[in-house]
Amino acid sequence: MDQGFEALVAQISSVVKLSEDDAHCFATEMYGHGIVSLNDADGLFTINFHLAGSSPAWDRLFIAAIKDHLLVQNDPRNWVSEEEAEWLIGKITRGTTGPIASEVDLLLQVIRYAEGVPERLGNFALQMACERITFLGKAVAEDVERVRRALIVPAGEHLNWITAPEADLLLKTNDLVAHSLNDPSWNDLFARAIANRLMARAHPDPASQPELMSREHWIGDMRPEPGTFLEDVRSAFTEDGWFHPISRDEAKAQAARQVARASARREADIGLEDEAAWFLTRLSADKPVSLAERALIDFLKVEAPGFAQGLAIAA
Repeated sequence: MDQGFEALVAQISSVVKLSEDDAHCFATEMYGHGIVSLNDADGLFTINFHLAGSSPAWDRLFIAAIKDHLLVQNDPRNWVSEEEAEWLIGKITRGTTGPIASEVDLLLQVIRYAEGVPERLGNFALQMACERITFLGKAVAEDVERVRRALIVPAGEHLNWITAPEADLLLKTNDLVAHSLNDPSWNDLFARAIANRLMARAHPDPASQPELMSREHWIGDMRPEPGTFLEDVRSAFTEDGWFHPISRDEAKAQAARQVARASARREADIGLEDEAAWFLTRLSADKPVSLAERALIDFLKVEAPGFAQGLAIAA
């Protein structure tokens, strides 16, 4: 880091709160100098540690400067190397209040706009988005949206649908905030993401229905009409092949299909507690059922009647 930029870092780091004018002034100086090295970028992270959240203008500047440095100013353009991913992961701050919001947003911006990103960077982005929720002790709307963005544009060669490690992280996060005053969007996102994973796990060939099983279909639009979300598969999951990937036993898979079919036919007679008896005990063990888990069952009950019972038999 040259002396001019080092002096600028010291100057900005001494400011407790930035005004809009201050932020624009510093932005002009920074972009006039240019973020040309990782040392310069290190300086921006140092500044951000002091000023993150003090001004929307500063947060936008920080994110844009680091993103441009990684994707525009370095070769190959629009790609993040393993070395750059390691550096970026190492710079993300975990303080007493959890990961800094602007740093998580930076991760999400880099993953969204890059043509290629190491898979571990995507995993790290989801981990940090979930850690913000657990550090806070509840899921606020802004952090739920960060989790959704981390899920919908995964890095690397992720499958089209939610993976087992991703679902496991969501389940663990929900366990830690299950009975907090969470924004309702957390319950909805949890239900859709876990249901997507369960459906992909039970499907005989999820790759044969890429649009139906896609993350975009399940969590891209959070407002589809109830009862129409899975209309293309509602009558199909009782056919041959369903549930076999879970049971690995054709007799159990057949029994699961029969129970699912029977349950779907008497959908109106099945209450939430009956659903819990079939399925939620496997998710919740001996702890109370959370609102997010109940949202999952409600979602499956409306969109795919009988599916939860089939899972309980096949598992």
